[in-house]
Amino acid sequence: MKSPEGEFLRGAGIDKHWVTSSGYFSCVLASGKWLGHAPSDKVLEAFRSLPEAERKPGRIDVPDLDAAQTVIASPPAGGLVLRVYGRFLARDDRGELRHVTQADFPRSRGDLGFLLEPNTEYMWLTAHEWQALVPAKPVRGQTLPVSSAISERITRFHLSPRRALTSEDGIVPKNAIKKAALTLIVDEVSEERIRLRLEGSIHWGSDYDAAKATTPNGPLPFGYAAPIHGILEYDRTKNAFVRFDVVAPGDVWGRWGDANGNSQTVERAGRTPIGFAFELVQGGSPTNRLPPAGHGGRALRAGYFGTPK
Repeated sequence: MKSPEGEFLRGAGIDKHWVTSSGYFSCVLASGKWLGHAPSDKVLEAFRSLPEAERKPGRIDVPDLDAAQTVIASPPAGGLVLRVYGRFLARDDRGELRHVTQADFPRSRGDLGFLLEPNTEYMWLTAHEWQALVPAKPVRGQTLPVSSAISERITRFHLSPRRALTSEDGIVPKNAIKKAALTLIVDEVSEERIRLRLEGSIHWGSDYDAAKATTPNGPLPFGYAAPIHGILEYDRTKNAFVRFDVVAPGDVWGRWGDANGNSQTVERAGRTPIGFAFELVQGGSPTNRLPPAGHGGRALRAGYFGTPK
């Protein structure tokens, strides 16, 4: 990549390295000088051997990047960032939702590990989009339709069961959407706050057919449907949302398919639950700036904010 970030990586000789939670990382100065791999006494000694001036804070001035120099997308200016959790679920003998265990996936041959836990990614709303969710003259009981731009974005890019596998890919084609309807209802109004209730439902992919919802390689195409419920609170003194809690306890069916169209180990017969939850991000953690789909560009190029390029 031709950018200051790319030049930094190339200068340190780590432009072809992966940075992962399992320890494949490098220790590099702000100047781009490579000191070694994982933190160790050897790396620390290399740092201590540098001239004092090179070790001092502020030795290197790192300017802010211009928009044209930025390779990895950032949240829209003045926009809203939501953290999204996707999780495989199951039902107990009473039909109540519960967390999954290894035994809930009869096709699995090894430890499913992280697939038994929630997966996390992020959703972005522009300043114009979230401001349009706030009624100008709120009255209790008032209803407001949510724009198709938001409802279709949630459906295509976030309410996809493949997101429960990883936060990458799994983008739903626009023509696969059968329903994506969201409505806001004004619940409470005061001088300080507006409380809104979000209701709706989504459905994309095939229609459910119990006779065809079999695995492995069942003949029923992939599909997902979910009701949507949420509570949003807008602080009129801060001119900002302070709560944005949304849940989508849906069901998936059919053959997931891998890159070759074959069944995957997470497939289960029938109509099985996968739930999603959204919440307003808190704090300034760098992870809160991760682009939708877990990496830069793919979701945005696929029409995240509008017509695909």
